[in-house]
Amino acid sequence: IWNSACIPKSDSIHHMSHSQARPELPPLPASANEEPSELYQTVMSHSFYPPLMQRTSWTLAAPFKGQHHHCGPSDSIANNYSLMARDLKLKDLQKVYQPVTISVPREKIAQRLPSANKSSLEPNKKKMKLSPKDKDDLTGTRSACNTSTSPPMKKEVVTSSALPGSRPMSPEEQMDVMLQQEMEIESKETKPSESDLERYYYYLTNGIQKDMIAPEENEVMVRISKLISNTLLTNPLLEPLMLVLVKEKEKDYYSSLMKSIVDYILMDPMERKRLFIESIPHLFPQRVIRAPVPWHSVYRNAKKWNEEHLHTVNPMILSLKELWFAEFRDLRFVRTAELLAGKLPLQPHEYQDVIRKHCMEARQTLLNKWIPTCAQLFVSRKEHWVHFAPKSDYDSSRNIEEYFASVASFMSLQLRELVIKSLEDLVSFFMIHKDGNDFKEPYQEMEFFIPQIIMIKLEVSEPIIVFNPSFDDCWELIHNSFLEIIQNAKGIPKVESILFPELRGYHLILGSVNSDEKLVSDLVDQTFKVFQKNQVGPSKYLNVYKKYDDLLDNTAEQNVTAFLKEHHEIEDFVMRINSIKKRRLEIASMHITVPLAMFCLDTMTLNYDLCERAQNLKDRLIQFQVDVNRDTNTRYCMQRNDTLTGRLNFFCLWVCLFVFYFGGLHLQHMDVPRLGVELGM
Repeated sequence: IWNSACIPKSDSIHHMSHSQARPELPPLPASANEEPSELYQTVMSHSFYPPLMQRTSWTLAAPFKGQHHHCGPSDSIANNYSLMARDLKLKDLQKVYQPVTISVPREKIAQRLPSANKSSLEPNKKKMKLSPKDKDDLTGTRSACNTSTSPPMKKEVVTSSALPGSRPMSPEEQMDVMLQQEMEIESKETKPSESDLERYYYYLTNGIQKDMIAPEENEVMVRISKLISNTLLTNPLLEPLMLVLVKEKEKDYYSSLMKSIVDYILMDPMERKRLFIESIPHLFPQRVIRAPVPWHSVYRNAKKWNEEHLHTVNPMILSLKELWFAEFRDLRFVRTAELLAGKLPLQPHEYQDVIRKHCMEARQTLLNKWIPTCAQLFVSRKEHWVHFAPKSDYDSSRNIEEYFASVASFMSLQLRELVIKSLEDLVSFFMIHKDGNDFKEPYQEMEFFIPQIIMIKLEVSEPIIVFNPSFDDCWELIHNSFLEIIQNAKGIPKVESILFPELRGYHLILGSVNSDEKLVSDLVDQTFKVFQKNQVGPSKYLNVYKKYDDLLDNTAEQNVTAFLKEHHEIEDFVMRINSIKKRRLEIASMHITVPLAMFCLDTMTLNYDLCERAQNLKDRLIQFQVDVNRDTNTRYCMQRNDTLTGRLNFFCLWVCLFVFYFGGLHLQHMDVPRLGVELGM
């Protein structure tokens, strides 16, 4: 072996790798038993850039530091993951046999020993201690004879008690801990010098060859391409940019892996000394502050419970939702659109019949179509829920009961949604008259052009005019519309009553809306406010009939009686009869239907009654004059039968003409005139 003791340190042999730009000497084969020559060691120690990776090895990317350990491929791969395990080898690992243990449930032990104390039932936690002989025997397993002749092992009882949970650290405390750790790390490591930075950068760029690193998988680029729009990928103007970005991605991939390998190798202090790198650049500290989570255990328990008992994420729930949205989302108990498009206003009994008819049709749709269709879905997709059913007669049915309870809750919410939307539509139906029906006198029919809802008749209940039905009856009719919707939504069976016919005897009914809920009362109150605003117009319209109060309270009858008791000339009778005739014509020409927003007044019966009363007064005056003339004629005929025959005939003719002129046809023999048509006598 060449002795290098006589070679001075200044000779170029010590720096041949750097001065002549030649690579360092190749490593010795692992099979060589003799120690490398002093010349080889000197050249390697004084090389400007000692090797970082092995050039010839069974595996790629094998660190140079593993060469002197004489590790096989498996040992080299394993011990690189930890600096503490770098000297371990597979042949030195002791085989460990796991003893077989049988665990007995604590409940069975308690049943066998009912009188035993709880403290005696607690299992003792034991820890085995190795004897000095066992500690020395690290080469393999002990023989059976050694095991049998060895002294009994010592037993030590270890008592453990649950420690109380620590108080969560505040963000300020976490920041202080992280800063303290960073300061401790900085105090242990020195700041890298320029030489360290230069050598570190050299090993990042030249220390590891590219062929030592596994290439990136092609699927990575495919996944990246899926995140980019096809418009950008197929644009020919962006092809140069695409090539640049692909090369940049590939460069970043290899650079990051090379840096990770270099940083891991330099974690070994021996490698830093060999590579003449005292310290490396410090990474920028990544500080993550975690919020205090005292509710972690509660959250974990709740999550576990939800995974076992929460069924809203079951696929059948989604199927039920899709079915409702596709076929029943427009279903309503009262179809207000048809009411507005139909014949309005309606008589009270007609309105009640229409509401009941609509509600009954919606109920039949739920019973004959919705529930059977849902049951058919469960039959056709039983693989989503049949695993909740008990496997045998002895298993508990709790899981399947919880599942169908969740299904019933979801379907009840759908039914409630239908009822609530129907109630809201009914409120909107009345809200079109939310402005009320107050008007400025005189009444103008064209102010109320929106279709009315309910027809109210005006009738005479002496001595006043009344509404039929009354406002109280009208409100009861409207309020019963809400109750009719709620009532028809009750009694809808659950889907399991069809899936399992043996359960039909039980009360399996879907929940719905109750009439005493605040939601219902709020909707009814909104409608009642609109109803109150629409009571003003009908009451105000009665002022039109104020001037005819004498016909209702018999004042006109009394005035005629007083007039007949006095002596009047024939001209006075003519004036009185003409005034009554004029009033009768005014009444006959009044509106027979009065639109007033929500209500429409039917005045035909009232107008007919007032016309009858006026006609009776006129007939009474005429009849009185006829009777007076008849008595006079009879008296004169008896006294002057012969001489006054001609005059009497002339007088009778004159009376007949008078009666025909002022009497006219009786009202009961003719129809009541329509709006705007005057009566001719």
